[in-house]
Amino acid sequence: MDDIRIESVRNIFINGELVVVNGAYSRRGGSSPRRELEMATDRSIGRREDLRSVAISSILEVTSDFVTVREVDKLLDKIVTTVSETFGLRTACIGIRDKETGLFVVRAAHGFDPEVAEKIKKVRYDIDKMTRDLKPEFKVGRNVYYVPAGSYEIESEDEMLFVIHPERMDNARRFPDEWHELDFVDFLMYEKDGSLMGYLEIDEPEDHKVPDDETLRAIEIFSDLAAIAIQNAQLYEQLEKDRKEIELLIDLIGHDVNNYAQAVSGFIELAMSRKGVPEPVRKSLAKGLDQVWNLNKLVSNVKLYAKVEAAGDRNLKPVDLVRALKEAQAAAESYDRSRKVRFAWNCDDEQKLSPLNDFAKDIFLNLFTNAIKFDQHEDVVIQVDIAETVDDKREMWLVSVLDRGPGVEDEFKQMIFDRFTQGPARGLGGSGLGLHIAKTLVDSYKGRIWVEDRVKGDRSKGSVFRVLLPKVV
Repeated sequence: MDDIRIESVRNIFINGELVVVNGAYSRRGGSSPRRELEMATDRSIGRREDLRSVAISSILEVTSDFVTVREVDKLLDKIVTTVSETFGLRTACIGIRDKETGLFVVRAAHGFDPEVAEKIKKVRYDIDKMTRDLKPEFKVGRNVYYVPAGSYEIESEDEMLFVIHPERMDNARRFPDEWHELDFVDFLMYEKDGSLMGYLEIDEPEDHKVPDDETLRAIEIFSDLAAIAIQNAQLYEQLEKDRKEIELLIDLIGHDVNNYAQAVSGFIELAMSRKGVPEPVRKSLAKGLDQVWNLNKLVSNVKLYAKVEAAGDRNLKPVDLVRALKEAQAAAESYDRSRKVRFAWNCDDEQKLSPLNDFAKDIFLNLFTNAIKFDQHEDVVIQVDIAETVDDKREMWLVSVLDRGPGVEDEFKQMIFDRFTQGPARGLGGSGLGLHIAKTLVDSYKGRIWVEDRVKGDRSKGSVFRVLLPKVV
């Protein structure tokens, strides 16, 4: 229903719009009063439909920010800008309750001079101030409070920062729906547990009228969704903070462990270099030295795993598979310089692009170092093939790494890609984390990794690790 209010025979309002002034039509022409009322009603309905459209559009825009905007302050700035531009508001701001102090802190302000906006962001409110201002009789929606001028006291100079036109503070309303300089509307936002998170405050509509119920309902829906977006962004920021703290802890521990391991390996090598060391003792010292190397490898893998988990499928870009494999080869050749390692390549040097990130070479470095570690031959030979194929209607690259190790029992062919798992035939030490890191990376690239017998039915002849990765078409 349209709000048709007749103050007197001489003044008529429709939804706050004055259409008859002192008995004269507000628009020229030969329209009758009834026709004038019908035209005004049609215009009101049209405005309402336009409002619904822009409200839906802005709500969808905020919804997209659940995923795209992960920094809280950027999201808050976007919310106040969007609500101001969508609903025709001069200013808007958002206050968020600080969980440590319990005070409401203005985190975003739109429509103010930059210098004033910075001062506004230093304003703090306690819950008592909010309770005094937002009286029950001012509640006009589920979480909406319209606070009219004259119903509250300006208690500090900080509150004057929100007054755009101080010279209008004492002006009387010219008509009932006129927006007063000291009016404001607050939309309360709540956490998932029902506690008060903050508020969205709007001020000075461009048409200088108190927003109607339709507008307030639309902004209320907007603020509810904005509250969800803010909580998601806060959660993401907390996760990022936790991730960085974990990375720092791992780096610190890794640094100390590597230092201790280096000292231990130095003493072991010194003991082994002395004359007259019995051969059984020398062999025991050599095994101890291997375990020190395994400890260093474990620390490196843990650090890499933390980074891989954090990166996920972000920052993917076209990467040349051949180059990644060659880099992995160079790193693997320094794995055990006491052994002769030869790579047999069955591919050309032309670029073979796949959507990967900077960790791609670690997939193949793990496969190469495993091939060296588990191959008991005097000379190690690793064969690498790259072929084009189609998998589930997708063009793919198939990378095959063939080794001459002890192979993998059938019942362990899937399990070896789980964390901290090794096949019995591969019990030569290690963390059991390397292949899991490789699988985690391949999964993030939307590919697959698996192992087969090099000679079908005879796993003792070695293994073939297959890595299927998308092709950049």
